[in-house]
Amino acid sequence: MTTFSVQAKKNELVIATTFSPEATAYIISRWQTQPQSVVIRTLNRTSSSLEQLLDSAGDENIDLVLTSSPMLLQHLQQHQRLADWPDAPPQSQRLVPESIRSTAVAVAISSFGLLINQRNLNDRHLALPASWDDLMQARYQGTLLMSSPSRSDTNHLMVESLLQQQGWQQGWQTILSLAGNLITISSRSFGVADKIKSGLGSVGPVIDNYANLLLDDPDLTFRYFPHAVASPTYVAQLKSSQYPQEARRFVLFLLSPEGQKALSDTNTGKYSIIPSQEDSPRARQQHLLLNAPPLNYRLILQRQRLVQKLFDTAISFRLPQLKDAWRALHNAEARLKRPLPEIRSLLTALPVSEAQSTDPRYLAQLENKARAEQLMMEWQLFFQAHQRQAITRLENLK
Repeated sequence: MTTFSVQAKKNELVIATTFSPEATAYIISRWQTQPQSVVIRTLNRTSSSLEQLLDSAGDENIDLVLTSSPMLLQHLQQHQRLADWPDAPPQSQRLVPESIRSTAVAVAISSFGLLINQRNLNDRHLALPASWDDLMQARYQGTLLMSSPSRSDTNHLMVESLLQQQGWQQGWQTILSLAGNLITISSRSFGVADKIKSGLGSVGPVIDNYANLLLDDPDLTFRYFPHAVASPTYVAQLKSSQYPQEARRFVLFLLSPEGQKALSDTNTGKYSIIPSQEDSPRARQQHLLLNAPPLNYRLILQRQRLVQKLFDTAISFRLPQLKDAWRALHNAEARLKRPLPEIRSLLTALPVSEAQSTDPRYLAQLENKARAEQLMMEWQLFFQAHQRQAITRLENLK
């Protein structure tokens, strides 16, 4: 049950969550079959919306936070809003970033990949992509959907997994190249999945639990990225919870065999943190995720604002012009039957170096609103100048 009111009733838990109502409904339905269970209402909002709500004085009726966003939990912990959780099981806590390990509990894992509308691609006579690099190809122009790191922490983690695997420069070259194939930037990560299901796009990078809920549609398929990383689902209890014992009981349910089964059911689309039996159809992928190298969460939290603001300045705020430039490049390369690496390098040039992306002094500038706006203006001028150079060179090609 979902509501936008947080007026708690007696013995009723309120869970603030970044997940869609569909993603939490099955878990809650299983909880409510348990002895002594209480009614749960969910408040489904974006991470930034929940930050604002929980920073305000009106959060006293929220008991738990359920999210895949370590950034949200880091913010709440820094503001002393979360209760300590000292006795979480080791197999859970090894998945939790060290900075939030005292308050957050990992209860499930997910990962990232491509949700594909096979029918749309078959109609275009296109092969199904399998990696980030595939998405850069000119053939996928006008087929892609994606969200922004500033709008979706799930998408932020997905982008960071690419940047950490390919490196800062090459990772951004991949992102800027595939941006030319985007249809639009979706406001929510589960909006990408919904639009692909409805045929408004053909391919989109998404988290698996949103995709798995849709795979009863024969037109849809999901492919994990090569070297997929685990993205935990966390639960944390607020210090201000009016029903701390009931909240604790719900967390213990999620960690129990029954709760783990509910979390890993196809109605939820996640993987349990307890290794499945080898004969389970999902055991191989779960094993890969549980043993994958973790993301560098310290780096993610350190440069969170940089990645968000750089993505929006480079892509979200100038998507029509970006698509025009890449379309002109793709057409020129097709006409000349050869790549144009110098023009590509202009369209993928970056105003922030790898050294700056990890420099605390550079990153600290983004904490100051006026300085952050000035930097974004400088980045905007940088991208505009390089795009003008690229267009001029394209126009002068024989």
